Amino acid sequence: MPETAIGGWLTVLADHLKRSIEEGDVPEPSSPQTHWEWHARFPETAQLLGGWFSQDIVDEFPDHDAAVSDYATTTHPQLVARLVGELHELLALPCLDEGDYALAAAELGMEVGPPEPFSHGAWFQSVATALSST
Repeated sequence: MPETAIGGWLTVLADHLKRSIEEGDVPEPSSPQTHWEWHARFPETAQLLGGWFSQDIVDEFPDHDAAVSDYATTTHPQLVARLVGELHELLALPCLDEGDYALAAAELGMEVGPPEPFSHGAWFQSVATALSST
């Protein structure tokens, strides 16, 4: 891309950003649509689900709670706090149902289901609550 085209593109982008800031015009919150959007929006959730909740969980931990506890004790507290925030953001997305939470879990790397008797959404809430009190 020629240098003048990049400069023009940056000027247009700057104008859009300035207008958005001055007018408070931001897009409505929406659910991620692609695998990449899920990971970009919820990176620490992807770290937990993909790293601790693979098919190998049964060889590494006695149950889901032990895996969450291991995450909490081996992860920097700021990242744990980020995860809690991401889980709250995920649960606050508009118009998600249980099927959407199951899709989110799969897109973010979870290869096992939530522990009985939890649904995916209820389990996300329980993890956020448990990690908030650590």
